[in-house]
Amino acid sequence: MDPQPSPLPRRAVVPPPPPPVKRTEEERDTLIRSLLPMVNFVVARMGLYLPPHIAQDDLISAGVMGLLDAVDRYDPSRGTTLKTYCTFRIRGQILDELRRLDWVPRSVHKDARTLEAAQDAAAQRLGREPTEDELAKEMGMSVKDLLEMLDRIRPVSYFSLQEPVFNSEEGDSLSHEDVVADPTSLTPFASLLNEEDKAILRMTMEKLPVQQLHVLTLYYMENLRLKDIAEILNITESRVSQVHTLAITRLRSTFLKERKR
Repeated sequence: MDPQPSPLPRRAVVPPPPPPVKRTEEERDTLIRSLLPMVNFVVARMGLYLPPHIAQDDLISAGVMGLLDAVDRYDPSRGTTLKTYCTFRIRGQILDELRRLDWVPRSVHKDARTLEAAQDAAAQRLGREPTEDELAKEMGMSVKDLLEMLDRIRPVSYFSLQEPVFNSEEGDSLSHEDVVADPTSLTPFASLLNEEDKAILRMTMEKLPVQQLHVLTLYYMENLRLKDIAEILNITESRVSQVHTLAITRLRSTFLKERKR
């Protein structure tokens, strides 16, 4: 009699990861000095969404720690460039520092949840994404009050974008921002995200109003500053920020909801 097959699937044998790149102390120091400008770039980009009382020096210190960790842990066999990996680690360390500071008031988080719920309700009722006039009406407020709310919740919308879509066993993560940065090919960590998630994100972005899609494209894919985007779209920087907040709030909530289905 043939032996009965095991009801449990066999676990694949995964070879141990190769050791990090070996460098002399001098090579390591030279590499770190060449990459230090990346810390200032990441802090400056994130600083657009932070209130004035957050000291950039503290964020730079956290970013440097992330850079040092990245240089020591970098493994080229994983198909990621060193600069991309450093960006992940720098940003992650800065976000950890911001979470430790716990600087966003609860009322702002409540406003963000209220906006998400109103966007969902209006979109279901209309069968499309609502205009700002329609969204304000859904929330029982004027457009002026809606825009003021968008300014208040800007930090929440940005940092919710940093929440991981996927965490690897090695401790690396793929955030919503990484996914938005290239919804077609994604980042060098694209293999962490399955095809269904990629399709959900593309579908969600395609449904956004044209202006919101333009802002996301110019900011995340072209890496333009808010000032440059404002000039291209012929609107103010403040308006770019408001459009960005609307787009990100909608993108994240829709993406998470679709993933649960």
